[in-house]
Amino acid sequence: MGDLTLSGTLNLMGSLVLAGDGGKVTVDGNEVLVEDAGHAHGAGVPVILPPPPASPVDTGTDAKIFKSFNSTVTTGGKAIVTMGLHLQGNIPTWPGMVLPSSMNPAVTINFIQINVAGDQGITLPNSGPVTYNSSGQ
Repeated sequence: MGDLTLSGTLNLMGSLVLAGDGGKVTVDGNEVLVEDAGHAHGAGVPVILPPPPASPVDTGTDAKIFKSFNSTVTTGGKAIVTMGLHLQGNIPTWPGMVLPSSMNPAVTINFIQINVAGDQGITLPNSGPVTYNSSGQ
């Protein structure tokens, strides 16, 4: 039982299903992020809207990636994230973007870098950073 590790310069194309032998799919040891709207991939800073004196709508910090910009390669039935969209909040309220990978420069899907644990995003209403520490696999 082990992980499927991708490394070097690699561009995956077409519809592919990747699977570790009982493990996870990784890029140079970092777990790849997958779409999972029910899983908190990371945490951002609270969005304080509307501004005081009104109480904020949702100050939750959990960020959940729900859409990859390229959903052609999957693992465990979930699309591997190549940039995309997240929602932040206790009740996912605030939209955000998964930024291009800073942890994986060379493994891509259709020439878009695969995002891995440790990559970042931004929640749009407050421009708050999000670090994705959990892959969702």
